[in-house]
Amino acid sequence: GDPKRTPQAGLKMGKEKNSQLEIKLSRYNRVYQPGETVSGTATVSTNGGLAHSGIHLKVEGTVALQLSANAVGLFEAFSSNFKPVQLIGLSKQVQPAGKLGDGRIVIPFEFTLLPAAQKQLLDTYHGVFICVQYTLTVEVLKSGMFGQTMTETTEFIVEVPNKTAAPQRSPAHFTFSSDSIKKSRGTREAGQTFSISGMLESSSVCVSSPITGKVTVKETSRPISTISLQLIRVETICPTGEGSIKEASEVQCVQVARGHVMENFELPIHVVMPRLFSAPSIHEKLFQLDFEVNLLVEFDNGFTAIENIPLKIWR
Repeated sequence: GDPKRTPQAGLKMGKEKNSQLEIKLSRYNRVYQPGETVSGTATVSTNGGLAHSGIHLKVEGTVALQLSANAVGLFEAFSSNFKPVQLIGLSKQVQPAGKLGDGRIVIPFEFTLLPAAQKQLLDTYHGVFICVQYTLTVEVLKSGMFGQTMTETTEFIVEVPNKTAAPQRSPAHFTFSSDSIKKSRGTREAGQTFSISGMLESSSVCVSSPITGKVTVKETSRPISTISLQLIRVETICPTGEGSIKEASEVQCVQVARGHVMENFELPIHVVMPRLFSAPSIHEKLFQLDFEVNLLVEFDNGFTAIENIPLKIWR
């Protein structure tokens, strides 16, 4: 026969024997609350069947903490070995050892979303130095010396409702001017004056609701380029339970106005917080998470006036 055809035929046979594993959760948005049942299916596609030593389900919920480059020198002993905090650690057998038939085999699974002993579940949150993540792994364990364990992992989202009554709305009024400014970027020209006022309808905000309010330019001697609302995450890590490292970083920056703004015109503020990158405030012994906003007013000469407003985020 033609020697060129032999390897191709071998490759084709190898592909046909490949098995695939796929996880599908019952909820399309993958969002669950504590105490709920998480259910789904693991689908194994085989060609010619598959012998296995058992099918297992693993559920993990962890808080991964990372020290910033600035902190490594201060907490050298902790920087290389910072163990994640485990919120859930569940392992169960879905199916005992046996053989799966040819084609697509659908294996259902379910578990109750409960924390590990003496732990509380936290909202899923993907930050810079703090990451709260929940994953579900299905393993089809290998059978015999030449078998291969199949593993598939998927993330699911946890939202933890407030156990107490919703905090009262607390409007945050602000006024800042060329005489009273506390924070700025760039150089202000001699004689440059401005006066800006406004309010957030509440500094206590539900994570699924927008940050709303208004801002008014009372007067300015220079034209304004942009007005923006910057959402800031403040992540604090306490490696020893005593000293702490606090890092602030931008989550998002949303433009409220572009170009010169008419004086005494009320501009609306309406900013939606990004899912997964914002979460309710956390205050644990090892780590804390807080949020704040900066109102940035940039003038045509590059000078930016900044007004900072701390937030309390809840669900």
